Amino acid sequence: VTPGHAHTREVWDMPSEPGCMAPVRGGGLVIALRDGIYRARHWGGTLECLVPFCHDLATTRFNDGKCDSSGRFWAGTVYEPRDGHRGAELYCIDMRSGTPVTTLKANNAITANGVNWSLDDHMMWWSDTPNHITHAWDFERKAGVMRHHRVFHRFDAKPPGWVADAADARTQYGGRPDGSAVDSAGIYHCAMYEGGRICSFAPDGTPVGEEKVPVMCPTMPCFGGADLRTLFLTTARKGRSATELAATPWAGRVLARRVETAGLPVHFFDCGD
Repeated sequence: VTPGHAHTREVWDMPSEPGCMAPVRGGGLVIALRDGIYRARHWGGTLECLVPFCHDLATTRFNDGKCDSSGRFWAGTVYEPRDGHRGAELYCIDMRSGTPVTTLKANNAITANGVNWSLDDHMMWWSDTPNHITHAWDFERKAGVMRHHRVFHRFDAKPPGWVADAADARTQYGGRPDGSAVDSAGIYHCAMYEGGRICSFAPDGTPVGEEKVPVMCPTMPCFGGADLRTLFLTTARKGRSATELAATPWAGRVLARRVETAGLPVHFFDCGD
């Protein structure tokens, strides 16, 4: 993965941290902020609160999320102290009737990440990053129901005393599962935070590939471009050591490269209007 071409940078100030967003059918965006789910009719537009949430805003905020193929918005939270299985939950917001219906779908995690669906919509993934686990369920698309939970992949834990800027950091630790993308062959691609790589898995959990990237903390892969054959990758910079940043100057940038297998089109949020 290499840095993409320079483009115009646009900034949209938010009242709190945006965890995830998705396009809305008919125009605009749905955005998960710290305290709830919002809609904007266009980029930079007024934020309309669709669903307020009552979790402890001092410790919990929304993080990773996506829309499913039926137009429901799925968003997970992160418990920022990361000292226990509290606060990280996965919600489904369904507005197809015009009125939001919010359902708690999964919990008992620390940091929600990696939500995605298989090519045939019969399987769903969700990761708990600090616990190094990607979960899987059978998925019933029409009803939005998750059944038959299992561990899709358990990644090796961080070794005691490991530091990211050590000379052998990448050989000692492979990272933990962050954001994900699924391609048109049904492969699940997962960014490995502090692992400096993207790992790829077949739907049955078999590892099928690994790509090293020029940063320690990739966060979210995404397919785009007119033919969906450009892989974009967001990366983290905040809180990383000066030594690490000197060795990986592309940290914090969006990287991109062309790939052979196209990704899947993004799903849009259905607001019922």
